[in-house]
Amino acid sequence: MKMNHNKFKSALLASTVLLVPGQAFAQDTAAQDRNDVEEITVQGRYIPDEKRATSEIANILDSESFSQAGDSDVAVALQRVPGLSVVGGKYVFVRGLGDRYSSTLLNGSSIPSPEPLRRVVPLDIFPTAMIENVLVQKTYSPEYPASFGGGVIDLRTKTIPDEFVLELGVGTKVNTASTFKKGLSYDGSGSEILGFGGSMRNIPKEILADVTLESLTPAELEAAGEALPNIWSIDEEKNLPGGSFNFLWGNRYDVGSESAWGFFAAVTYDVEQTNQFGFQKGFNTSNAGLVERYSFSPEVCDSYDGAGDDCGTRQTEMEINLNGILSLGYEINANNSLNLTSMVLRQSKKTSLIQKGFTASEKDELRTLSYIDWTESQVLTNQLSGEHTFALFGDNGMFQDMDFDWRVNYSRADRDAPLRREITYVFDDNDDVFRTLARSDANTTSYSALDDESYEAGFNFVQPMSIGDFAVDIKGGFTYEDKERSYGVVRYFFDFPAGANFDLRELVPEIIFGPANIAPGGIELAEKFDPSDYFTASFENKQGYLGADVQVTDKLRAAFGMRYENSTQIVSTVDRTTDTPVVVTQNAEYWLPSATLTYEFVDNMQLRLAYSQTITRPDMRELSSAPFINDERRRTVRGNLNLQITEINNYDARFEWYFAAGESVTLGLFYKEFSNPIEETFTILGEGPLQGYINADSAELKGVELEVHKILPLQDWLGWDWLGSREVYVRANGSYIDSETIIDPSSSFASTATNLVRSMQGQSDWLGNLQFGWEDVERGESLALVLNYTGKRLSGVGINGVQDEYEVPPMMLNFVYRKELEIGSNIVELKMEAENILGDKAEWTQEGQIVEQYDLGRTFAVGVTYKF
Repeated sequence: MKMNHNKFKSALLASTVLLVPGQAFAQDTAAQDRNDVEEITVQGRYIPDEKRATSEIANILDSESFSQAGDSDVAVALQRVPGLSVVGGKYVFVRGLGDRYSSTLLNGSSIPSPEPLRRVVPLDIFPTAMIENVLVQKTYSPEYPASFGGGVIDLRTKTIPDEFVLELGVGTKVNTASTFKKGLSYDGSGSEILGFGGSMRNIPKEILADVTLESLTPAELEAAGEALPNIWSIDEEKNLPGGSFNFLWGNRYDVGSESAWGFFAAVTYDVEQTNQFGFQKGFNTSNAGLVERYSFSPEVCDSYDGAGDDCGTRQTEMEINLNGILSLGYEINANNSLNLTSMVLRQSKKTSLIQKGFTASEKDELRTLSYIDWTESQVLTNQLSGEHTFALFGDNGMFQDMDFDWRVNYSRADRDAPLRREITYVFDDNDDVFRTLARSDANTTSYSALDDESYEAGFNFVQPMSIGDFAVDIKGGFTYEDKERSYGVVRYFFDFPAGANFDLRELVPEIIFGPANIAPGGIELAEKFDPSDYFTASFENKQGYLGADVQVTDKLRAAFGMRYENSTQIVSTVDRTTDTPVVVTQNAEYWLPSATLTYEFVDNMQLRLAYSQTITRPDMRELSSAPFINDERRRTVRGNLNLQITEINNYDARFEWYFAAGESVTLGLFYKEFSNPIEETFTILGEGPLQGYINADSAELKGVELEVHKILPLQDWLGWDWLGSREVYVRANGSYIDSETIIDPSSSFASTATNLVRSMQGQSDWLGNLQFGWEDVERGESLALVLNYTGKRLSGVGINGVQDEYEVPPMMLNFVYRKELEIGSNIVELKMEAENILGDKAEWTQEGQIVEQYDLGRTFAVGVTYKF
């Protein structure tokens, strides 16, 4: 597959140019109107609603395009937008920038993230069945929050349907690396299949009496240790196929001649078990070159007789998604409407991990680490909104009707990780047995919780007017936002008495830590708290903007404005060395201008030039010294109290050609300057890396994007009458992005960093998408073959002479076929999908060596939906 990667990136942009045949340049106007997968929203000939069209460049993915490409969640769908890449299957990077430089909105309102290490919400928790469309805007305009580096993503949920709709769907999927293969699991509750961990994982009341354990008597301490669920061991179990269910129901009721009310309700559920079996390595440098710091890989077992042959990393994850949405709408008349939207998104994960190999502290000791975890993440949002059109200035030839919208939003994000456990066994060469260590770091039981509440209220208006020969839209608005966050974790371990029995420590943990062995003077429960394991944070932001969109001439359009933000962010924790409170207060006040010129020099051809100033703030947890565990890479993360706000200058230019309905070519250039960009750092903490954050001195990013949409009339070109009414299309886009960040040589991190000048983290040089297929509205049929390429990106900063670590994302080739069949007066939709047809693997490299790799397998899915 390496050959495919290298060849693909070199031909990426060239291939998009070749997709425009001579018929396109002849401006074939006979093509019928159709919906694009990514519709470029501009004011011009093919825009369905010019009055509401933005002056900026936006990509819109609608519900029809989701079905066409077989997208089950928003994160997967956004991979096809030019300049976007998805990390970990859920986090969207715009133009190669990390998630901190992207802003995610739901119906125009910000929403909190249930992930303690991310600023934005993971987009894989949004099923496409609940989304009407998604807007992605990569040039800034003042109506959006100032925290904007790469782009803004606005998710719009479904509201009142045009007519009665009722759908029931079921599906199943299999994966060649997981389904019907041996996986890992541990004892849990029966409610896990629905995503609820059950009361068995709750922290016992005996511990809640005093979580520090300080005031407990020996008898109470014994009771606390015995009250913890005695669940440690991981078993091998065969993974079952994934399953899914979806339910959609909506209707519209007319009230008189002008009014109507309606509702839309949806529930989606899916469950899947996946294996990640492979290896992990880490390196230090020496005079002889790279030296392994740790290695969990198959070849380690070759050095130990009687130790087995299962060295490496084996992880099985069961993911359960359960989501619901209810939307109530009332259309008072053609000019006034109200809508209430409530949404609950739940994602639960059960993780079982076994790592077998060696670590830095004892390279001659073979060890096995077992890790079990359960996390429940939930996002709840309630929004009341209204849209109104009225004549503010009466019947006046100068002023037209004003558009006014408002919203009040309450959101809450929760993330609970109860009963996370680790235990380590070390192989004794002399006795040929594995024995757990009698140390505080050999077994750990932890509970953690994050709560994030957000209140928001705001309004926007657009006042169209005519000043002489100029058509002008005056726009403005105000938003008030208030957030509160709290996070805490408690950690415990079972302490062995001096001279603990070797034979006992050779047994399974359920016997070692059984009630018979927990007693005063025997094995006792002990805490290992860090004073900074808890923090609270608040964020208040007052925002306002004013702008204008002016049609200067028939050919020239100018949009400009100014945004004002006044924010206060407060983070409170405790110094872990002195136990004294630490409060970080960050006040910020910004006036941020933006301007865009659009020049239509030829019919359906236009050039855009844009400039803006934006910022990105440190996240709440990045200003706290409270430690977190990065579940994706198993690393400890700690914030920096001295982080500053990043300031960004954005420059954009784009040529756009809409040569026929549904057909276009766009070519864009962009350049960004960063002051005080926030970057990750690493130091070594014990046997593993400690991840942190610093402000680099400066950074810049520049790139080019090319996109082509073309209808292929193969019936006419090749005489393929068998295609009938099938409309064949090809859509392709490619991006080349180059970045550079500079670390101040005088900073404390400079002494350990291998490279003070490098690319920005998470930024891929090459991005590309190619989609080929057909759609037949008459037959209710669609077919798509989708190829997604994301170039390697910096995932870990090199330290102490070891070079930077890079993630090599898999090249994904997916196939989807959808067909509707009439059964009586109803419709049955059949869908077949294939993912990762090329069989690429997940991979990370360092200095030319593969340091982590696991098999993704190929996934095949079928589904059926009954539409009443």
